[in-house]
Amino acid sequence: MKKLLTAFAVVVALTTASVSAKVIGTVNGYPITEKEANALLKVLTKGKVKYSQLTPKDKKEIVKRLAVDKLVVKTAYKSLSKKERDFVIANAWMAKKIRGIKVSDAEAKKAYNQNKQLFKKNGKIVPFKKVKNLIKLQLKQKKVVDRLMKKAKIVVK
Repeated sequence: MKKLLTAFAVVVALTTASVSAKVIGTVNGYPITEKEANALLKVLTKGKVKYSQLTPKDKKEIVKRLAVDKLVVKTAYKSLSKKERDFVIANAWMAKKIRGIKVSDAEAKKAYNQNKQLFKKNGKIVPFKKVKNLIKLQLKQKKVVDRLMKKAKIVVK
């Protein structure tokens, strides 16, 4: 009885998974799911339209758009070395993390004043307003790294 219930639970789980991951197309054998289409439509239509509401012509266009995305990702993954993939992932993670970090103009100005010699071009110091955004980006990255290092447990042997 226990085996029968376990088998039934597995069948239900697989059926539920296949319903939620309904394949609406493929590209080079890679499945394109309705879930992916709805995620794209949520962005494109601000959540007003679902894949099931589209006309057949619009469904085809959504599948084509997802096919391009999937091909680019799969091709990039195969053609990049592990080191290159790690670099891309690290940069994407950093970009995601710095979105939530705030740096004031005053913080940026203070960093500029402390490091003016770093902001030279053709022997002249570049004005603050021309490098303000770069400084803010660097300060955001520093805040993310500082938080990461604060949690790190480094052991030297």
